Amino acid sequence: MKGKLLIIAAVALGLTFSSSGLQAKESISAYMGYSREVNEAIAKNVKENLGIEIKNITLSWGECWARVQTEKPRFNADMVISYGAAQAIEGKKQGIYECFQAPSWADIDPVFKDPDGCWYALGTFSFILVGNKKKLAEKGWGMPMSWKDLLDPKWKGQIIAPSPRTSGTAFMINYSFLQLYGEKEGWEFLGDLDENMAFYTKSGNAPTDLVGRGEFLLGITADENVLNRIQQGYPLQWTIPVEGIGYEGNYTVILKGTKKLELCKKIMDYFGAQKFSEFHASFGYFPPRPGIASALYGAAKPTYINLDHEWAVKN
Repeated sequence: MKGKLLIIAAVALGLTFSSSGLQAKESISAYMGYSREVNEAIAKNVKENLGIEIKNITLSWGECWARVQTEKPRFNADMVISYGAAQAIEGKKQGIYECFQAPSWADIDPVFKDPDGCWYALGTFSFILVGNKKKLAEKGWGMPMSWKDLLDPKWKGQIIAPSPRTSGTAFMINYSFLQLYGEKEGWEFLGDLDENMAFYTKSGNAPTDLVGRGEFLLGITADENVLNRIQQGYPLQWTIPVEGIGYEGNYTVILKGTKKLELCKKIMDYFGAQKFSEFHASFGYFPPRPGIASALYGAAKPTYINLDHEWAVKN
């Protein structure tokens, strides 16, 4: 009886991770913090180029970090593919990553990699302001040009954004405004903005879909699904308010103690290749390799809020 229970438990654990298609000869498991569509596309790309299957679970950054902290030092995954600077920096301090110098990353700007090779950022993503083009036109309203325009009472109950309880995007949004306006004015701004909020979503991408479907007029959202939804025909428009937008890296790590270390190293090295950077940029990210345009923003980088990610970790 005990043997049967162990077999059932093993099968259940295996089914927890989603597969990218037919069974590959070699595989790793990963917690992935991109949107589900991007996670599946990355897993497929890695399998096609390396022959390694990434069995993955889609989680928000907050959920990724909660799992890592709960499971340490015996992790149920081999890698985390995409979470935030706070998690990458704190995890290194805790000594929970396998560190190595990936050859393909040698000529990449140091801002995208840890000097000891404990984490690598696959590119930047941001939050932007989206609106439902059709619903706004019906009211005769344009997109707000400043973040402070969102405090206008006419937007009350018509704005959604992700929750900092579960979303890494929301954490980035909050500390971007705190650094943009200063802590005192920043908290006042967030408090005033809360008065106009309809509710907060679990994930950073959810506002894109809810606004795209016309359930709300405006959303502060992660940028990674915006281009895809516009291509699918959603009546979405997006803008970068005059003050700029915050940004994060899709930080990727190998978890300490993995039995698939060599496979993980191959994947991390591939993530630094020109081919993967071009693929990554097709979703709208700015990849670590220079000279590759973002499919969403184009070649020119948007106006960014001046951020200190170390400050965010400490505070």
